[in-house]
Amino acid sequence: MSPVIDSTRTQRRLVWVLSLLIGGSMCLRTSELQSGFTMVSHPQPAQSIGLMCRIPTMGLAPGMKALSRDIARRFHLAEGAAVSITRAAFSAAQASGIDPTLVLAIAAVESKFKPGAVNPATGARGLMQIMPRWHQDKILGIGGEPSLMLIAPNIAVGAAIMAEYLDAEDGDIKDALGHYLGTTGAETYVRRVNVEMAHLTRVMKAT
Repeated sequence: MSPVIDSTRTQRRLVWVLSLLIGGSMCLRTSELQSGFTMVSHPQPAQSIGLMCRIPTMGLAPGMKALSRDIARRFHLAEGAAVSITRAAFSAAQASGIDPTLVLAIAAVESKFKPGAVNPATGARGLMQIMPRWHQDKILGIGGEPSLMLIAPNIAVGAAIMAEYLDAEDGDIKDALGHYLGTTGAETYVRRVNVEMAHLTRVMKAT
């Protein structure tokens, strides 16, 4: 005996199955859209971006921050480079017992704050234009001549040299700078260093 098929019941089941399939696909699509909205609705805040741009000067004392910004502006340096130079100058000055603005002023006059500066005539190198053949003992202490092209080692050697000359001249900056220059034209050189030092001192005190 052949089974009797209820066409009405079969149609209802088909409609029910189709409804489930359509409903399920709609739920999945909704979930995907919500995930997409979640990702888009949490962009990086503008405040965070601004904070990242200000990172180089974070943790600096107000005077050092002002000096870094002044140096970056006048000598067309990236702020990060100016901060590194200022930090190194203060650290070296403290270690050598001299004024950090004097260290910075010498670097400004000698190289205009260019770490890669090399004098083809004399062989002087780096920010403070160190003459390798005259200061081998100090250069060995920083890892050799290649280190003179780095910010902190060069400034450390330059500050140590200047401290020695100040000791030899009983604290007379003019005579010590004359020794540092090591050639003719000392009066002009001393004047330029003094002018730069006075400017940097004003910038630091203004804060």
